[in-house]
Amino acid sequence: MRKGLGLRVAALLLALAFAVGMAACGDDDDGDGGGGGDGGPTTLRVGVIPIADVAPLYLGMKKGFFEEEQLTLKPQLAEGGAAITPAVVSGDFQIGFSNTISLLIAASQDLPVQIISQGVLAGKTEEDAWADLLVLKDGPIKEPQDLEGKTIAVNTLKNICEVTIKASLEKEGVAVDTLEFAEVPFPDMNAALEGGRVDGACVVEPFVSQGKAGAARGIDPFYVRTAPDLTVATYFTSTQYAEQNADVVDRFVSAMNKSLTYAQSHPDEVRDVLLEYTEIPPEAAEAIKLPVWRPDLNEPTIELLSELSLKYGLIEEQPDLDELIRESGG
Repeated sequence: MRKGLGLRVAALLLALAFAVGMAACGDDDDGDGGGGGDGGPTTLRVGVIPIADVAPLYLGMKKGFFEEEQLTLKPQLAEGGAAITPAVVSGDFQIGFSNTISLLIAASQDLPVQIISQGVLAGKTEEDAWADLLVLKDGPIKEPQDLEGKTIAVNTLKNICEVTIKASLEKEGVAVDTLEFAEVPFPDMNAALEGGRVDGACVVEPFVSQGKAGAARGIDPFYVRTAPDLTVATYFTSTQYAEQNADVVDRFVSAMNKSLTYAQSHPDEVRDVLLEYTEIPPEAAEAIKLPVWRPDLNEPTIELLSELSLKYGLIEEQPDLDELIRESGG
């Protein structure tokens, strides 16, 4: 096992070690994640990333979809799924938003996580693409092969950026084993690229449009090129929480599905809600390419990502997807 992956797994296992202790403490003084059986009011801490992907969650809160299910959400900001996963496993968050790769890694190490709802899809064509590998317009990278031996910024190491960029660039004949990856938060990607700290950047909205309006250009819409309608990220919980709070999880999924459907058909409201949890200006929110949302998990693309994770050495064996993906309603 490579050192980076070993450290990431060690961190996840450490978080798991705390889970039993935290569950035993049972500190629910503020009602977070507890007392919600049989349709009762429940407050959920939900780990999210301040990017366009999670707009349906915030929009669903505004529209009252979660309130209708007697759920109060408390979004908790993090850098990525690799950081959110341990918090969900430990019980610090009840629900999390994560790229699919982080969950596949966790499941491959027998960590108790379950995908419960769609998060965001890549889109069917490159015209739908809301994520791109950015390089400098006037820089030395002219074509994909120029990236060989270069450094690419990703929001967290060993995640979906690395897997899909490798999968996409390999189709272009790039020797992807020569690529290096550096961890940079999404809001800092464009600055890292323009400052010469990296040669390319895995960028998603709302930052893709900002980068392209400045010094950057897109060279590889990696999600769509990996697979049309790729399931990029999902909402998940711990197996323990799902078993002990099945009704709460079902209500969250019901409200989330309404939120995903509503967001897809109300882009103007999505752009408005982006201003409430990101730091982008209104003109940037108007210009971005919105992600694609719908309830369907598109499980074949999750299986593809599992196969690619094994191929590129992020996991040693593929997890059982029947265990990782929770059946609707239980």
